[in-house]
Amino acid sequence: MRRNLFTPEDVMGAALAVVREHGIAQLSARRVAQRLGASTAPVYSNFSSMEELGAAVRRTVVSMVLAETEVPRSGEPFLDMGVGVLEFARREPALYDAVFGAAGGGEDTGRLVMQTLLERMSKVDSLAALAPTERLILLRKMAIFTHGLAVQVTAGRADAVSWDEVLTLLAEAGRAMVTDAFNRPPRTEAEIALLAHLCESCPRSDGASGRGN
Repeated sequence: MRRNLFTPEDVMGAALAVVREHGIAQLSARRVAQRLGASTAPVYSNFSSMEELGAAVRRTVVSMVLAETEVPRSGEPFLDMGVGVLEFARREPALYDAVFGAAGGGEDTGRLVMQTLLERMSKVDSLAALAPTERLILLRKMAIFTHGLAVQVTAGRADAVSWDEVLTLLAEAGRAMVTDAFNRPPRTEAEIALLAHLCESCPRSDGASGRGN
């Protein structure tokens, strides 16, 4: 039997290079093979289909993004999550778009990111007193704002001169959202019902106790 000269990591590296240059929509066995300097055989000997490879690419990108959100930058772990996303979007715009853009990984990918960040938030001392539902809505607000900034970054509208401004906007918005989460008035019954639905994706180990119920 002929030995496979290319590993899954080799194919993944080539696939990421294709996405960086052409975008996720143009990811094909032929383009990956060209990057490898081989036929398409190594692609299909390591991945059963292009759908499987595309899903693996998105999972890899999610891992890369989540790794960036763990890098200490501001002294505030919650803020560092948003800064990490923006740093990744600035450095890897095509990869960011592959997961979070119009042709992204869909609901499952988004749920994985949210679940991971929610679990981290429950371990942040300054946020631990919030109820799980309140942490979830706080994260959703921050995610919407951060993604809006990331779209500007990936579109090239945040150049080196305005990068500090982007980070300042994120910091001010994030701190305002945290302050609101701790100081908002009691929620209405309609809001509580909505949050109970949203909290289906809350970490189960978090419990139901805490501020904001």
